[in-house]
Amino acid sequence: MRSVRLLGLALALATANTAYLTWRYLAVRHGWAAPGTGLCSWTAWIDCDRVLQSAEARFFFVPNAVLGLGFFGGCGWFWLGARTATGGRRELALRWLANGLAVGALASLWFLYLMTRLDALCPLCPWNHLLAFVAAWAARRVLVLPGKAPAGAVCEERVTTSSDAGADRAVLGRLAVRSVAFGLAAIAAWWFGSGR
Repeated sequence: MRSVRLLGLALALATANTAYLTWRYLAVRHGWAAPGTGLCSWTAWIDCDRVLQSAEARFFFVPNAVLGLGFFGGCGWFWLGARTATGGRRELALRWLANGLAVGALASLWFLYLMTRLDALCPLCPWNHLLAFVAAWAARRVLVLPGKAPAGAVCEERVTTSSDAGADRAVLGRLAVRSVAFGLAAIAAWWFGSGR
């Protein structure tokens, strides 16, 4: 059960962290706050505001913090929904979540590389990437809990009927729509908040 709590905690912390970084990006960009005055602006070199305003802090035109908020918040919503699913649907939802978090953890390697190219350091940003790996690891551990399988074991496959498959698709569809909607809402809030 520690893995269950660890997964929820990692997703909650990463969501809160990226929410702060998203707010900070908007606050500095629109003059709501002066650059260099944030919680994570300590020196000329250790300054979130400088990092958040850099070209490397955006993927195309969307700030990385917004993408992180959408990803971690969406995964958090998916996790809350997966916890309420039962039996095979829960296991299937956990597989989707674990795979999504694994892809996110791999993407974190790119963002970590980008941070090495900057002339400033955001002390909060590396935590998001560490939390991505923690969440991916915890999701894999939670995946084996339903069958009480030992560490490293794969959960037993189940026989699926066509009615089960339809119900599985419905549950996963609702979870996916809710998660993607959260991500899109984060991007939309940034879009409209930035005056585009």
